Amino acid sequence: MAAKAKKKVKKKKNNLLMIAVSFAIFLVLSVIGGYFALLYAGDRMIEQNVQKLQDLKAEPTVIYDKNGKEIISLIRQKNRVYKPINEMPKTLIDAFLAVEDKRFYEHKGVDMVRIGGAIVNDIKKGSLAEGGSTITQQLARNVFLTLDQTFWRKTKEMSIAIGLERKYSKDQILEMYLNRVYLGEGEFGVEDAAQYYFGKSVSDVTVAEAAMLAAIPKAPSTYSPFNNPEKAKLRRDTVIRLMSEQGIITNEQKDAAQAEALPTKPHEVAGGSLKKGYRAFFDNMLKESEAEFGVTEEELYRGGWDIYTTFDPKVQDAMVEEYANAKNFPKDGAKRGVESSMIVIDAKTGGIAGMMGGRNYAPKGFNYATDMKRQPGSSFKPIAVFAPAVNKDINKWNANSQLSNKRQSFNGYEPRNYNNRYTETVSMSRAMIDSANIPPVWLLNEIGVSESLAYLKKVGIELTPNDRNLAIALGGLNQGISPKQMAQAYTPFVNAGVVSEAHSISKVENKDEGVVREYQPKQSEALKPEAAWEIHTMLEKAVQEGTGKAARISGRHVAGKTGTTQSIAGDSKANKDAWFVGYTPEYVGAVWMGFDPEDKQHLMHQGSSMTAQMFSKVMGTALKGVPSSDFVRPEGAVQHKQEEVEPEIQLAADMTLDTSTNKLMVVLSWIGGPDGDTYDLYRISESGERKLISAGMKETSYVDVLDSPKQYQYQVVPRNAQGEEGTPSKTVPIDSKKLENMINQDPGHNEEGNNQGQNPDGTGNGNGEIPPDQGTGETGEHTNNGGSSQPPNPGTGEVPPDIMNPVPGQTNGSSNEIQLPPPPQEDGQNQSQDASNG
Repeated sequence: MAAKAKKKVKKKKNNLLMIAVSFAIFLVLSVIGGYFALLYAGDRMIEQNVQKLQDLKAEPTVIYDKNGKEIISLIRQKNRVYKPINEMPKTLIDAFLAVEDKRFYEHKGVDMVRIGGAIVNDIKKGSLAEGGSTITQQLARNVFLTLDQTFWRKTKEMSIAIGLERKYSKDQILEMYLNRVYLGEGEFGVEDAAQYYFGKSVSDVTVAEAAMLAAIPKAPSTYSPFNNPEKAKLRRDTVIRLMSEQGIITNEQKDAAQAEALPTKPHEVAGGSLKKGYRAFFDNMLKESEAEFGVTEEELYRGGWDIYTTFDPKVQDAMVEEYANAKNFPKDGAKRGVESSMIVIDAKTGGIAGMMGGRNYAPKGFNYATDMKRQPGSSFKPIAVFAPAVNKDINKWNANSQLSNKRQSFNGYEPRNYNNRYTETVSMSRAMIDSANIPPVWLLNEIGVSESLAYLKKVGIELTPNDRNLAIALGGLNQGISPKQMAQAYTPFVNAGVVSEAHSISKVENKDEGVVREYQPKQSEALKPEAAWEIHTMLEKAVQEGTGKAARISGRHVAGKTGTTQSIAGDSKANKDAWFVGYTPEYVGAVWMGFDPEDKQHLMHQGSSMTAQMFSKVMGTALKGVPSSDFVRPEGAVQHKQEEVEPEIQLAADMTLDTSTNKLMVVLSWIGGPDGDTYDLYRISESGERKLISAGMKETSYVDVLDSPKQYQYQVVPRNAQGEEGTPSKTVPIDSKKLENMINQDPGHNEEGNNQGQNPDGTGNGNGEIPPDQGTGETGEHTNNGGSSQPPNPGTGEVPPDIMNPVPGQTNGSSNEIQLPPPPQEDGQNQSQDASNG
């Protein structure tokens, strides 16, 4: 029995051994078979596509506008000049080998050491990191394959690489690679790139220039010296260090090369002929192509793609025309002009119709329309306060709701109205039209800051934790916002409450590769339709008769809101930012102007009347030939009859001193009165004598220069179009508090007119907006006051700001940033605690 059992075990072991040997043989044969299959597949693919190695031309990538018409064809001869390897400097070749494939002359097309490291990295990252490719593999991918990151593509890449190594010498492979490698800015091959970046043949490049070219392929957009000079230099210097470590150059050469400056401007324009002013949109489209559709800039320039965009050439051409006219902008500073940006998006879809990235936008440079972060002032009120309030309870909060408009403190935060004049209450509609500041702050305090932040997130605006305070009601943000974000946030008002993501591409297609990727609309309801219509009706009135009058377009319906913030570097007459965000039934647009940076030699003394005018001019031209249409009230939205009493004229008469002439002046400013009226201004002496000092004014301010310090009184009388007198203002005496403050120069003084909005620590975060009827700055002696302690510049007719900065001389506030108030308590809690606890 024992012998029989032993025999049985032995037989079993022999069977297992046979199975193991058979499996091993099978594995060996499979590997060998697989290897030969790879060789066959690679050779076959090369044989079928050998022309691609010889053909220097590619099918163009075509970019289309919203109407399907071509904007530009990226027609590229992949190498205008094919450079033999024996004409390339050894330094250049060594630079590429040092960073791309240092074992190039040792492997047979595939470097298993690099692949092993890449697999480990892929596992760690949980994705295909596209690492481990040799120069031969890169050539295979660039010539024969798409850039889709799949294991099957990687297998084909390895197969072709092995085939290339069998068919061509190392020098031939290296030559083909260096003549086809993508080096950014639409340039393929080292000769074309050297001509573009340095204005010289690749045969003449320095060590630093060779290293810069070798640094680019890893991420062409990121390491472009024109796009990201700091990152480009860091990457270039890394390549130089690797060359030194590998003994290619000496330490002295390394130090000299790293000290060499990068090129600052191209020597030719790449990528075809793009029409002037279109570059900001084009660059934004390139970024979106990769981020949203996975099609890189390199793929686009290699050709074969059709990109369908949301671009409207009529809108862009109108922008380019108006931005070329210096008269549309505030006065230049000593060394540079005011910066500006504008973006226009489709009101229904969010498709970007056009953009100006700056007055002198540089290719792939800083885009003021998309990258900028500046404080939006009063243009933020509709989205930060009024929209979330109305959406929360339209029966409680609507155009006719009475909001507090009296001077008050919110946990130590004291915002001021632009003219330092207050009433017990004011309707929400009138607060929007006149851009009063107390009402939105009061309303935000009522609904809670959390309600506002939640709504802002819905429209694509996420603020910082430092923004959890009432200053957001007036656009006092910790970091700021871009015109693109503002335009997107206004889309619900014209689109029945639906916010539409701003985007520039509708579809990408590559027929050769069988790729079609369409934009999936990103829309969601931010507002109930009836709430959106309620806000819209107020914004339309703000343009018809309020702060946005300069945005009106003859024969068209327009709605929108202005915004300004006060200069940090200048006095109370200067503005840091000026905004207008508005819309027609077709398009939403956002315009910004301001110095960047501002300093004492670069101060903007005009404001949101100019941004509103820019909107009017651009959209008026862009919509020529488009039939005029009206805004459509959403189904179910109630048209509230806005019952408004004709506002009483409120007149302020503040005495100040012209320090240049030592003459006393009375700065007169007023609000209220029927829309479209003109004004007569009277001076009343102590004896009661009434003297007309100015008649038929359209402006709402005036500077009266006095010959002696007499105690006059003043009165304003409105007149309608027929010349009939309306209800006059109350007779008001001269207020000398500002003059006293100016003489005493008391930095801590907190009376009306000195500092518009002191914080608990004495720093200013007050605010102001433009009076209802702004002029365009014609020469004359009429001007706005804005509640400043200095007389405004006669004839400017410009804008007092929403966000004020600390007054000169204050020592307990920051001098280089706007101070924000402490956060309020939430959920209607008592807010009378010590302000220092905020």
